[in-house]
Amino acid sequence: MELNTIFSDRTVFAENLPIRVFGTGDGCVKVSFLGETAEACSFGERWEVELAPREAGGPYEMEIELDGEKKVLSDVYVGKVYLIAGQSNAEFQLVTSNTSQELYRDDPLLRNYFVSRPWIETEALSSKDGWLPAKKETVGVWSAIGYLAGESVRNATGKAVGLISCYQGASVIESWLPSEIADGIRLPDSQCYIDHYYPDFTPWNGNGIIYETMLKTFMPFAVNGVVWYQGESDTTVQEAAIYDRSMELLFACVRDMQRNPELPFVAVQIADYDYRKEYDPDGWKGIQLAQERAAQKDGLVKLVKCADICESSMIHPVTKNALAERIAFALL
Repeated sequence: MELNTIFSDRTVFAENLPIRVFGTGDGCVKVSFLGETAEACSFGERWEVELAPREAGGPYEMEIELDGEKKVLSDVYVGKVYLIAGQSNAEFQLVTSNTSQELYRDDPLLRNYFVSRPWIETEALSSKDGWLPAKKETVGVWSAIGYLAGESVRNATGKAVGLISCYQGASVIESWLPSEIADGIRLPDSQCYIDHYYPDFTPWNGNGIIYETMLKTFMPFAVNGVVWYQGESDTTVQEAAIYDRSMELLFACVRDMQRNPELPFVAVQIADYDYRKEYDPDGWKGIQLAQERAAQKDGLVKLVKCADICESSMIHPVTKNALAERIAFALL
């Protein structure tokens, strides 16, 4: 029997939500945490046990017995857990931003789990690394908005914060959806932005690819909220006309996987970008408007605007501090 890689020393569980422990293989499992024990037996490929929600606190130990083999997870906390998802501006590394490295700091209670991308053979950080604490010498490769927003939440709450980093640059929204749903909304290539069919991006931009190979791998590990920053790869006029519906489908899909119909989202509205707005103004602006419509329709989605605080001369604005503050405020 195998434990899912999201469970390691330093795991952060989401406060006030069910604690689910899962993995694969045949046999019986017993999980003990804070005086509670849950057991299950698997006769197929997957197993799961669920423990009661807990308030923030730690450090704790979790004991897991997999078909007679005992394992102890140490330095476990309960706190705020957020999924950071989307394309390159979600992935954009802290070291590439204009945040002074003097502001990087060690924080053992800010932790990050990096979801592996099967099309990258030598990724610096991946699922096999488990939960990694923030250290000055390594946070440069973390998502800038993830690290900065996480630190803001840490400072505001004093609670442990766990980030689940699940992103891919130049990814289209259809890749984040189950293929059976994406098949129903994907437009012909002639109506899609080039990222949909550009050869270098095909490893991850088929319908349902990111959903199957990344999103599903850590579900239903509970999170307190989701930061969604995507849309630059879906900016034709035709795509903009349906992008709000695509976002609605994505939100519903993630909530279903989380078994939490009340799961809140923070949707970051794509920044202005002079070059793309010049040659395709209706498509770029159309995505921004679609993001507004989706947030207005869903009472659990907060829209974070960044056009007024991010550079418009580049598709990857380097100023992330003010944006991260807005994201943290929306999360809380």
